[in-house]
Amino acid sequence: MTHIDVEILRTRARDGDPEAQFDLALRYSEGTGVPESPATAFRWLSKAAEVGHVEAMGALGRCYHGGLGCPEDLGLAIEWYEKALGRGADDVHADLAQVLCDERAEAHRDIERAVRLLREGWDRHEDAACAGILSELYEDEFRDEAESLKWARIAAEAGDGAAMVTLGYRHRFGEGVERDLKKMLYWYRRGAEHGDATAIANLAICYQNGEGVKVDSERAYALREEAAEMGHAGSRVWLAFALVDGTGCEPDPVRARGLLEELAEDDPEVAHDLADRLIDGPGLDQDVEAGLTWMQSAADRGYAPALTYLGVLAWYGKFVELDRAHALSLYQRAMELGDPYAVANVGFATLGGDEVPRDAQRGVELLVAAAEKGNAHAALWLAERWLEGAQDIPRDPARAVQILETCVAHEEDGDVLFHLAELVRDGRGVERNLERAMDLFQLAEINGRDSRVERGLLRRELR
Repeated sequence: MTHIDVEILRTRARDGDPEAQFDLALRYSEGTGVPESPATAFRWLSKAAEVGHVEAMGALGRCYHGGLGCPEDLGLAIEWYEKALGRGADDVHADLAQVLCDERAEAHRDIERAVRLLREGWDRHEDAACAGILSELYEDEFRDEAESLKWARIAAEAGDGAAMVTLGYRHRFGEGVERDLKKMLYWYRRGAEHGDATAIANLAICYQNGEGVKVDSERAYALREEAAEMGHAGSRVWLAFALVDGTGCEPDPVRARGLLEELAEDDPEVAHDLADRLIDGPGLDQDVEAGLTWMQSAADRGYAPALTYLGVLAWYGKFVELDRAHALSLYQRAMELGDPYAVANVGFATLGGDEVPRDAQRGVELLVAAAEKGNAHAALWLAERWLEGAQDIPRDPARAVQILETCVAHEEDGDVLFHLAELVRDGRGVERNLERAMDLFQLAEINGRDSRVERGLLRRELR
């Protein structure tokens, strides 16, 4: 669109033409032919919506919903979505349902109505987004895996990229379906073809780990670049660390550090990971002072693992003054934020009576809580004692299996997966299942634990 075309459109908009106002708003929203300006887009949408432009009403609801060019206001978002719906809009069912499901909109939250809206949106318009959100609701709100899976399939077949990712994930881990890496790849590839950045990133993981395909680090890097260009934040971070380690590319630690420092300004998790590499990790020249500064920055922003990390340094006096009382206070703050590693550290301290009164029962309770949230150290420690029995911990092999399964459901860990595979293979605390053991050994390998010998022996037994 030329400058003259924009001025003609602007004149029509100023003269009160709602279609021109809506068109001009879209151009400011996207930066097409004019400088991108969410606030200006919001102003023109408001004018068009006030005189009954249906598409503008829905778009204005999205502005209030996401705080685009205006302060976020879920009540006003609902109001404008309702107006658009009342005027026959066919594209706001999913938007309105999402606000009604938003935990921040307590006064307006209505899950049952959201479900009705989503079903209506699907029945009337076959809106893939409606089917996709229904799948999420049945999974998260109603804990109905069968219904969630049904709607995920409907959404995916209708072209919803997020649902394709969900199906790929389910087939990768065997959640509600049989584990099948071919089907995983099928859905990730379909999602990638539909332009879903998460599907592209997950496909990169497959090439990185050799899941369903041969390991191809260069292909993984290229896919991550594609996802990052589409705005996938995790891929931007991955690419920066790939430059540190030379994964699929030539290592460039200087450029990598610059990229990571840029990302760390806005993301405390990146600040934590960068700090870890600078303090004690491979790939970057050691810079303890800068590392501690970044770690403190992440902690100051409420990132719990950073508090735990600083606590560990204080507990052992590594790079900082030894101060276990301070370490425990940092662990306590991290525990309040839900960090399982802090919970485990306090649990072990309580078991041993280190700086706190010894209390075996409380210590075990804390370790169980940590393991159930994905702490591998706690899970392995507990499993070993439940398998054999120990002081204050009676033998219970079934519970050993249970704690390992719960742990890896929250966070995959190669050692936990390997140990669980051994128990499933040997039938200790669980029914013997060689096929499942093979899958678990494969997952352990993907997560960094060498299981080639165990898988080779299992293949012979399975023949």
